[in-house]
Amino acid sequence: MTQRLIRLAVACCLVASPALAVSKGGKLYIKSKDTKVLDKADAKGKVVGTLQPGEEVTWNGADEKNKTFHAIDSGKVKGFTLQTNLSPSKPQAELLARDNGAPIDGKAFASSGAATKALNEAALKAAGKKQTKAELVKGIATAEGVAASVVVESKGGAK
Repeated sequence: MTQRLIRLAVACCLVASPALAVSKGGKLYIKSKDTKVLDKADAKGKVVGTLQPGEEVTWNGADEKNKTFHAIDSGKVKGFTLQTNLSPSKPQAELLARDNGAPIDGKAFASSGAATKALNEAALKAAGKKQTKAELVKGIATAEGVAASVVVESKGGAK
């Protein structure tokens, strides 16, 4: 019985909305690049604006009929966005490379898509060579090594 309750509690935490961390009128942050704000809680709604990661919004609750859409107001645009685009915590604004400590703008890094571009089929074709699965796995391992060499800087210093 206790194990069943623990599983239920874990499941509830995993599916809980990020919006549950705040009350209506509370602040949330955009976590997805080019987040579309729609005029209605429907994927076919008209786009009334676009927001970027880190932008603060006022959360006005989930839509009554379509709970995956949440009402938001950024001050410059008001409408609906998907729950998955919202976060209760502000994304890190800056990354520092361990090698030289030079700052890397988080938005620029995210929007560059460098890792994704390097591994897609079009990029491999453009490079003029076809790679084996083993070569691709090695490339991913190298990319993960590079990612591990980057630290996130917080206001209190490097972590």
